[in-house]
Amino acid sequence: MSFTTIGQIKKGMKNVRESKQFEKGSLSNIEQVFIFGLDVKRKAKKKIKISPAFTGASKEKLKRGESVADFSKIVIDRDFLLDIFKKICEIRATFGSGNKQSLSKFMKAIKNGKIDFMKLQKNVATSNQKYFSSISKKIGINRELLYSIAFSVYKPIFELCAAEKQSFMEDYKWKKGSCPVCGTAAAMAKFEKEVGRRLLWCPLCGTEWVFRRIKCPFCDNENQDSLRYFYLGEKSSYRVDVCDECKGYIKTVDERKRSKDEKTIFEAEDLMTIFLDTLAEKEGYKKF
Repeated sequence: MSFTTIGQIKKGMKNVRESKQFEKGSLSNIEQVFIFGLDVKRKAKKKIKISPAFTGASKEKLKRGESVADFSKIVIDRDFLLDIFKKICEIRATFGSGNKQSLSKFMKAIKNGKIDFMKLQKNVATSNQKYFSSISKKIGINRELLYSIAFSVYKPIFELCAAEKQSFMEDYKWKKGSCPVCGTAAAMAKFEKEVGRRLLWCPLCGTEWVFRRIKCPFCDNENQDSLRYFYLGEKSSYRVDVCDECKGYIKTVDERKRSKDEKTIFEAEDLMTIFLDTLAEKEGYKKF
């Protein structure tokens, strides 16, 4: 699940802070962006039309191995978009003086029509980094900054869209490691407390779906000899599942090693386990 309340965000950031992987200031910045996302969700409900993102019968699409949504088709009120882009730029400007000029250029480019909202939305939805490289050169700002601003705006809107299908997906066994709603590659996984089902998590729209326990979500490898995992100790609820065929890895939360009331909020878990990304990459594995 994703953050649904400010209380969850505060608790999640407290846990991340205790892991001592981030400076206090950077965590405060991340917290502001999470709170911004909740605010966007709250306001967006009356400012967007989700139905155009879903065309055709979802069940039939899933049977054919097709994701059910096209987030580029979500209709979003332009004035609302201008308002939330302005808000995220104001938030990002408080992170340090270095980005203020770039943020000003970004807002100017939007107002002058140098950035097309529809293209921006489409390329966030498809994680097309070539587009962001092109636009960043065109308006003269850092690509990573440009993408992170756009991602912060559109992610909560995509999550609202995906929520329309979440209950439908809960018990549906999707055969792919990419999101059944939007097609994005899974970023993390978990083993549930009760029966140990394996669920994957989409970092773009927050969808969770059931997936085979012994299978690579990136290349579909099912050979147990080339699928393994490593962890830091028997009591740790974190592990990294790796595939020696495609050299991909996915961080996993084992809820069976946690208390019953401890919820898995992937946005916080992803931050808590940055050190596992470092370990996996040092061993020659890659994130898809």
